[in-house]
Amino acid sequence: MKYTQARLAHEIRERISTILRTQVGDPRLSDVTVNEVRVAPDGSYARIFWGTLGPPASVAEAIEKAKPYLRRCLASELHTRRVPELDFRLDETLSRAQRVEDVMRELELERAAKQKEEPA
Repeated sequence: MKYTQARLAHEIRERISTILRTQVGDPRLSDVTVNEVRVAPDGSYARIFWGTLGPPASVAEAIEKAKPYLRRCLASELHTRRVPELDFRLDETLSRAQRVEDVMRELELERAAKQKEEPA
C-alpha cells in the first residue's frame, strides 16, 4: 500500500494515540494527546507534536523513555518499508494562544481605563 505524506502522518497520529492510550503502561503518558504529525517528504522521520494536562517535563522524559517501544509498535501496525524515526515535540500552540489572549485582554482593559479617565 502506498502512503502519501498526509496519509502517513494521519496514520501515525491515529496509531500513536491508540498505542499511548492502550498499550503503554506508564501513568505519566495517560493524559498525552497527539495534536499533529509532520512527516518528511521521504518518510524518514516524523515529528510528533503532543500536549498534556500534566507537567510537561516528566511527560517528555516518559516519552523519550518509551520512544523505542512506540516505534516498534508502530512498525508492527504500519505497512511501510521503513518506519520513520520519531521526534516528539511539546506542542506550545495552546500556551502561545493563551499568552496572545492575555495581552489582548490587558490592552482592552487599558483602553477602557483610558476612556474612563478622559472626559467626553
